[in-house]
Amino acid sequence: MAERTQEQYQVRFAWGTGGAARVAHGAHLLVWVDVLPASADPAAQRRVLADATDALPEGPEVVLGHLGNAAAVAERVTGLQAERGDRCVVAVVAAGLHHPPALDDAAVAAGESAAVPDAPDFAVDDLLGAGAVVDALVAVGIDHTSPEAAAACAAWTGLRRGVRHLVTASESAAGPGRDATHAALAAGPELVVLRESRSRA
Repeated sequence: MAERTQEQYQVRFAWGTGGAARVAHGAHLLVWVDVLPASADPAAQRRVLADATDALPEGPEVVLGHLGNAAAVAERVTGLQAERGDRCVVAVVAAGLHHPPALDDAAVAAGESAAVPDAPDFAVDDLLGAGAVVDALVAVGIDHTSPEAAAACAAWTGLRRGVRHLVTASESAAGPGRDATHAALAAGPELVVLRESRSRA
């Protein structure tokens, strides 16, 4: 039996770089949704974003998505469609929450480290951010969404009134701390391009 994928949909959704590898085939734009910084240190966060971008599939343009710039992402997609004269396939990918690997005392004493596969934990902030992006796409008529993208969108539309509380009270907010979390929630509407397109599609 053939593996079920999201390739038949214009708007797709997955978690982490592993998920991106599954859903970005044929995509023209990849939206990397990372709402809260992994660290309160801006330089460290830039490195996290650069490392994540390097691990994403080659080809599509990569932009950063968050709760404040969903409309700008939708505008970029409509612009790409106008440039192409055809539909723009969008892969919305939530970064998720990463934890350091757990090692037992013997492994630590031996100086061992664990390679962590990309299997991020659920992060409410990134789910809601991804849902906001999908909802903004639907609002401009780009609504051929996968079930996964539709579910993220429903989470956003159903919970949008409580987003600030949900995010600040979430597990993800413990990492960057209160000030960095509030700063991330106040992020502006500008589109941030993490990588230009490397495809002629």
